[in-house]
Amino acid sequence: MKTTQWFLLLACVALGVVWIFIAQNWIFLNLFAGLLVGPGLGMDLSNYLQTGSSPAFTVLWAGCISALLIWIGVTWTARPRSSSQTRVMQPMWWIAAIVLCVFGWLCQGWFTVFTWQVRGLSPVDGSGMNYYPLPPGGWLLLAGFVLLDVVILFWLPTLLASPRNYRLVVPGAVTLLGGR
Repeated sequence: MKTTQWFLLLACVALGVVWIFIAQNWIFLNLFAGLLVGPGLGMDLSNYLQTGSSPAFTVLWAGCISALLIWIGVTWTARPRSSSQTRVMQPMWWIAAIVLCVFGWLCQGWFTVFTWQVRGLSPVDGSGMNYYPLPPGGWLLLAGFVLLDVVILFWLPTLLASPRNYRLVVPGAVTLLGGR
């Protein structure tokens, strides 16, 4: 990889860290609080963000960084002899992106519902519910943010930092970066 690609990769990872650990919670607290809490459920949003949403997005961040490192490792060591050998990686990229999205949605379900059911505790004081009662709009918002996070944490770094011809298998690379 070129020096510029290393710099872009580090910048993308830094952007992802700021996004996941700072900006995203701020957005949830200040812009989408009504969608996440819902009317009359008595749920404390800051408590949910601390014990439900944030751990799920942290695990997704670790998964995206792992997938990114695997992608960079595989594409950096490979020496394709033809464009057909390079194109073989395109379905692999899509599989990784889809698995990351599904993984993110499962993480949200785990930290919002299942972990509380396994523990047998109620995350909302006095409610008797052993899960966070997110309204449907809240679930849709979280699902959308999982997609956005995969774009920021996986697509963008692979677009900007994939070595040689492999950057061309990342969707949108030819449109945004041009041909060779």
